Amino acid sequence: MSHIQRSIPFPPIRLERLVKYLVEAAQRSPLPLEEARERGLDIGRGDITRFFKRLGLIEVVDGRITPTQAAYELLSLYNLLGNAVFHVVFYSALIQYKLLYDIVREKGEAGLDELRDELNRRMREISPSTWVNDVAFKSLVSFGVDVGAFKRRGRSLQYAGNPISKAIAAAFGGAAIGGSAYVPDIPEWLAHCARRVMPTGVMAVDESCAAKAVEDRLISLIKIRP
Repeated sequence: MSHIQRSIPFPPIRLERLVKYLVEAAQRSPLPLEEARERGLDIGRGDITRFFKRLGLIEVVDGRITPTQAAYELLSLYNLLGNAVFHVVFYSALIQYKLLYDIVREKGEAGLDELRDELNRRMREISPSTWVNDVAFKSLVSFGVDVGAFKRRGRSLQYAGNPISKAIAAAFGGAAIGGSAYVPDIPEWLAHCARRVMPTGVMAVDESCAAKAVEDRLISLIKIRP
């Protein structure tokens, strides 16, 4: 597995494999571990299963995988917002992803080598013996690209904006402008993040408030495990 030494292990795969695992685990619950391997849902020594257990998204009892309430909530939001919802999970649960996202956002665009060096510098500030290996760094980059946080430009990464804000605008048929998503209507759970703009009548959704609303819905259910 890719890993941050002395930190959270995560599988070196693309996001679509993680989504497929959760979807099939939910559809076939309780899913036997052996069947998950036979269907090609897991890799290595159960790396994806261990990753999702670490995030509190599944339980494994008597050799069977059962998604938690948090997993069903995540999949519900995924159906609405797409890959962007995993940005919230990664940003909240994986310190290495959070730091990389913050660095790219601050710089706007930077080379991969520069970003890896800066990420490791910040990791060492947290713990002198902690660092990101090359395989782990590539996985973090692919996660960021897959959720829409980054764009690859050759050997550089470019900040692509807040994934949740863009996803909300796309989901509700609006546009993201100047830190807000302008949409015709919104669900009740986002009402406190919005104001109606006259004379058009569209709803302006504050991106930071909306991102926090999505995060709160997930993190209240996700329990990070040692």
